Amino acid sequence: VGDGVGNYRFFVDSTLNGWNLVGVAACVVTAGTTNTTDIQIHNVTDTADMLSTKITIDSGEKTSYTAATPPVINGATDDVATGDEIRIDVDAISTTPAKGLIITLKFQLP
Repeated sequence: VGDGVGNYRFFVDSTLNGWNLVGVAACVVTAGTTNTTDIQIHNVTDTADMLSTKITIDSGEKTSYTAATPPVINGATDDVATGDEIRIDVDAISTTPAKGLIITLKFQLP
């Protein structure tokens, strides 16, 4: 839990140069219980969080699709460029932690 903890990161390929993040979701294989699991998408290269409201997976749920609070992409920090390092930060976990985190990011040309 925390910014930069773990090895959840990737580098943007040239095919996505100039594209914008337009959709995000998270799923787990085993649901956590009590409290939410909160996930932030962070552009390390630009030193900026890409979400103004984090992805959340509610207690007992396996996806963020039905979260009480949906994620919101920050329009000022949603763009990516070739070589940008993108990090997935797990900022909070359920009291009984979820297992098997899967992140979906959707990009498109502006």
